[in-house]
Amino acid sequence: MYKRHHFDLMRDHKKELIVAIIVLVLVLGGVYFFSSLRKVDCQGFSCFQENMRRCTKASYINEEPEASWRYDILESRKGNCVVAVDLLQTKEGTLDTGRLKGLSMECSYPKGVGVYPEKDLSKCHGRLKEELQTIIIEKLHVHIIDNLGSIDQNLNKAV
Repeated sequence: MYKRHHFDLMRDHKKELIVAIIVLVLVLGGVYFFSSLRKVDCQGFSCFQENMRRCTKASYINEEPEASWRYDILESRKGNCVVAVDLLQTKEGTLDTGRLKGLSMECSYPKGVGVYPEKDLSKCHGRLKEELQTIIIEKLHVHIIDNLGSIDQNLNKAV
């Protein structure tokens, strides 16, 4: 008798149980969705570094003597953490001020790595990377031309 009464009770409340399960799944899905949209605004590099290691969305503005960089951790893609790098402002010094301002690139690092993304251009792609490489090549060319005489003398001494 008890089992039959229990079965009748379950049958009578079947719709309410299904609705409760659906509501619970929707609430949990919403919490997950909105928590994945949340982005941390880091005030220091250590915060950004930790978020990059875990590949959780975060942004950080890095003020260097030669430039201001903005890093945005975008997503995890094929085991790599993808970071957007924007050059916000170039300052006086080593970088060509007019050429790079406003350019960006994406850098991909393995999960678990937390570094300044622009330091290894081989991990990056985009217009900013291309322009940085062009500047490096131009400066190297000027350096070689300026020092060609001393390089020639050193080579002659070695022979």
